[in-house]
Amino acid sequence: MPATIANGIRQNHEILLPRDGSPNVPDAPDAPTIVCVHGILIDSLASYYFTVAQALRDAGFRVVLYDLRGHGKTDQPASGYRIEDFVDDLAALLDALAVRTAYFLGNSFGGTIVYSFAARHPDRVAGITAIESEPATPTWSTKMATNLHKAATQLGTFEATAWITARYGRDLARRSKRAARLLAATTLEQDLPTSNLLTPAAIAAITCPTLALYGSKSDLAPQAPHLQTLMPRYQATILPGLEHSVLVEAPTHVLNLILTWLAGHHLAERGLS
Repeated sequence: MPATIANGIRQNHEILLPRDGSPNVPDAPDAPTIVCVHGILIDSLASYYFTVAQALRDAGFRVVLYDLRGHGKTDQPASGYRIEDFVDDLAALLDALAVRTAYFLGNSFGGTIVYSFAARHPDRVAGITAIESEPATPTWSTKMATNLHKAATQLGTFEATAWITARYGRDLARRSKRAARLLAATTLEQDLPTSNLLTPAAIAAITCPTLALYGSKSDLAPQAPHLQTLMPRYQATILPGLEHSVLVEAPTHVLNLILTWLAGHHLAERGLS
């Protein structure tokens, strides 16, 4: 996969161009762009590549996938893991790829990054799909501090690895051990909870169309009514029977919801790239 130096680090990325005959956009250079932002610790661009990214490409979109700092094959600096660092990385990568305006698909922590990116760069965001995600608020910061500390003290231990292997398989156990090394080698645990947070006014200023997807069994689903009162073009869809891993558990359903929503908001217009 290619890599680009942006915001001072080497960022691993992949660009999927529409195939000839794609239904929406036959001319790939002019295809609308969707940028996929993955979750934290155990995640990477692969979670999109093996779920919805190729189908989005087949539907006529140019799809940009990338590994967050410290994740996948992107550089792992020792420090610099506040939300604003991730936002700066994304802006610099898009500049390097000559992507001015795009639609953003954020899963879990990736959606948190996208909300903050939209607050800082509203002119660059045509629309947001946030899967099992929340904006960076004081509630989010407190939760993140707790979860990161728990991960830092438990992931990578023999007991945790054995339990994860037995319940979820060797691949997740391997990714969990990598996450433990990331937490041990960087200031991620200390940095992220001290990020610049979004005020209610800043969230309300995110005026682009936004689709939020939640599992009905997730602890994030109850935030939907509050966000709907704040964000003027926000709509939520609850997926019955699912918890946090919506993207992995129901990729076809997620894909259909995204494509239907994009078409309904006329987000597949030519000339936006």
